[in-house]
Amino acid sequence: MSAPRRLLTTACVTALALTAPLGGSISLAAAPESPRPVPAPQGDLTRVGQGNGEFCLAPGAHRALAKAHVRLNAVRPARLSGTRERRCVTTPITGGTFNRSLSKGELRFDGGFEFTRGGRYLRVNHLKADFATGRVSGDVRGTRPARAAFLAFTLDRKQVRVSSGKVTARVTFTLTSQGAASFKSAFGVAPVKAGERLFEGTGTADVRLPHPSHTLRPARTTFDVHQ
Repeated sequence: MSAPRRLLTTACVTALALTAPLGGSISLAAAPESPRPVPAPQGDLTRVGQGNGEFCLAPGAHRALAKAHVRLNAVRPARLSGTRERRCVTTPITGGTFNRSLSKGELRFDGGFEFTRGGRYLRVNHLKADFATGRVSGDVRGTRPARAAFLAFTLDRKQVRVSSGKVTARVTFTLTSQGAASFKSAFGVAPVKAGERLFEGTGTADVRLPHPSHTLRPARTTFDVHQ
C-alpha cells in the first residue's frame, strides 16, 4: 500500500474512533425521561391556633425530684401553675396541625420548663410535639446545648375531642433516654429514669377544621377523633 493511501486509511479510522463516543452521548441525551412518581395525596389537616398546654409533674416524678432536691420552674412566657403538691408549668400553644387519625401533625409551644438545684439547671425551651414520632423535642440548656427529644407520648384518641372550634386533650409524657441523659449531665443523676412518667398533660386550643374542596357547605364543627 502506498504511503498516501496508508495515511488516508489511518485518518478515516481515527475519525470513526473519535466520533463514536460523541454519537453515543447524543443518543443518550435524546432518550426520553422516565416517568416521575406522582406524590401521594395528603389527608386533610385540622389547623391549630392559640391555646395553652399544662405540664404537671406525675406523682412519682414529684417525689423523685423532691428527694433529689430538684425543683421545677417555668421558662417565660410559660408560667408556673398547679399547687404545692402538684407543681405544673403552663405553656402557650402557638399553632400546629393534626389529621383525624392523629398519626400526623405537630403542636408548637412558646417557652418551656426548667429544673434547678443550687447553681445547676436543666432548661428545655421552644417545645414541639410531633404526632408521627410521639416525641416532644426542645432546645436543651444546662448541659451541652442541643436539640433533643426530651419527652415521649402516646395519644389516646378517647382523650382527644374537637368541639365548638376547640380541641382538648389529656396526655401522659414519659422521659426519653435523651431526657434522662440530660438530667444526668446537669445534676450527676437522673431522678426520673428513661421510660418513667414525668408529666401528666392537658391542653386546649382553637382549631379550624378542613373544608372539602368539592362543596361550599361548611364542615362539621364537632367530631370525636376516636369514632
